Amino acid sequence: MSKPVREHPLKGQFDTASARWVRPQTDDGTPGELEIGFADNGLVAMRRVDDPDGTILIYTPEEWEAFVGGVRDGELDLSVLAVDARNATSPEGE
Repeated sequence: MSKPVREHPLKGQFDTASARWVRPQTDDGTPGELEIGFADNGLVAMRRVDDPDGTILIYTPEEWEAFVGGVRDGELDLSVLAVDARNATSPEGE
């Protein structure tokens, strides 16, 4: 298990243990594959539900607002991102 406090060299510390984690639903109402964490210091993180001790992406409040705005404006197709993420972790040829 990894340490609960993740250090980002430019953004500071994100405490995974004290963050408030939410799991958004997919379009069909089922739980999504990602969790969004909100820390007391304003940082926001995103991680995979099936690997909470794995890699997390850490955003400043301004970066998070830009990301969410882009999603709302249709700049990201989350279904394509999910396929890309699965393909990146699958051994070649499967």
